[in-house]
Amino acid sequence: MLRRTFLRTALALPACGAFGHFERLTAADRGKVKITDIKMKPVSALAHTLVRIDTDAGLSGYGESGVSGAMMKAWRERYAPLLIGQDPLAIQVHFHRMSTLMHPYMARIPALSGIDMALWDLAGRLSGRPVYQLLGGPFRDRVPMFINTQPRDMLDRAAVREWAAKLREDPMGFKAVKIDAARPAGRPSGRYTTTLSNQELRKIRTAFENVRQELGPDYDIMVHCHNEFDLPSAVGIARAVEPIEPTWLEDPLPVPFSESWISLKRAARVPLLTGEKLEMPHGFYPFLQHQAVDYIYPDIAFCGGLTGIVKIATLAALWRIPVATHNVGGILLTMASIHFGLAIHDFLTSETRLGSTREILAMAKNPPEVLGGSAGIPEGAGLGVELDDAGVRRLQRPEDPPEWV
Repeated sequence: MLRRTFLRTALALPACGAFGHFERLTAADRGKVKITDIKMKPVSALAHTLVRIDTDAGLSGYGESGVSGAMMKAWRERYAPLLIGQDPLAIQVHFHRMSTLMHPYMARIPALSGIDMALWDLAGRLSGRPVYQLLGGPFRDRVPMFINTQPRDMLDRAAVREWAAKLREDPMGFKAVKIDAARPAGRPSGRYTTTLSNQELRKIRTAFENVRQELGPDYDIMVHCHNEFDLPSAVGIARAVEPIEPTWLEDPLPVPFSESWISLKRAARVPLLTGEKLEMPHGFYPFLQHQAVDYIYPDIAFCGGLTGIVKIATLAALWRIPVATHNVGGILLTMASIHFGLAIHDFLTSETRLGSTREILAMAKNPPEVLGGSAGIPEGAGLGVELDDAGVRRLQRPEDPPEWV
């Protein structure tokens, strides 16, 4: 089968799967409501923007986009004419029209993502169903989650011991942690850097061995990079952390696919993961086609919203590659990740910002319950949370308007 034929066939699969389920559950409500406006509220502490879609029925849907307020404002001007006056339940039509824009500018997928998320929340509110049901779930009773956290000095055994003790005392009970690999080597995170020396690789090895020693075998450890390393360094990191049996090595190479990912996969004896900066199914396709990673890691606020991530997950399922979700956003992205985690079979785990701040829970009047390092099935229609304006304000900066604009 030709590559383009295979890809076209793969991307058509969701229409007869999860989205067909959505069409059946919302059929009675189609054509009864129109979109009247799109509002936004920047949350600059998260580098995200909340989106609200209003209707003539008095109901609104809420989403979270992976762009700043200034970018969302500009792209709202491009997307609003495609949506206002239309049926909000025609989500596939809206997704197609927004994502295929070419002129005068190509579509901005992270801005689209927040709108798409809001449409799914609105669809749930209109139909009286939670999003995970509209997507065909649930496949599980709870959604596993992990946090970003690490000792102030991973090379100091006392500091690692102190950090591990605090982690065990956390009432939310997280048993999986993601830890940055650049910091023990003294390299800047998230910036292209030169080849790591053997001395730096030994520091990384010692740092992660210290963490494993203090946490023991019952904790999952993810090794976190930010696409900053070259191939020799990526191979070196994979070999350095192999003794601790990490859950995965994340993003050691630059974001776009290259054959260096294939070389790394051949050389590494630890699972590989990428995807937080990839958009739409075509961004993930070469990694899946070449089996260059063990897991993929889309961000719902960045990759194309809930519609986009379901298409991505359907493509990944052809190779039985599990999906984890990247999430360093607020309560709406957290809830979207939970619903998605309930809705697909090959789901692994979801990141949460709760390791660095609990303020995101204050963004909702009815935040999710997180116990034992996992979230339960949300109650209520749509995404299942009601925003708390005062809580949202805690994560805004002085220049962010407190009202919807």
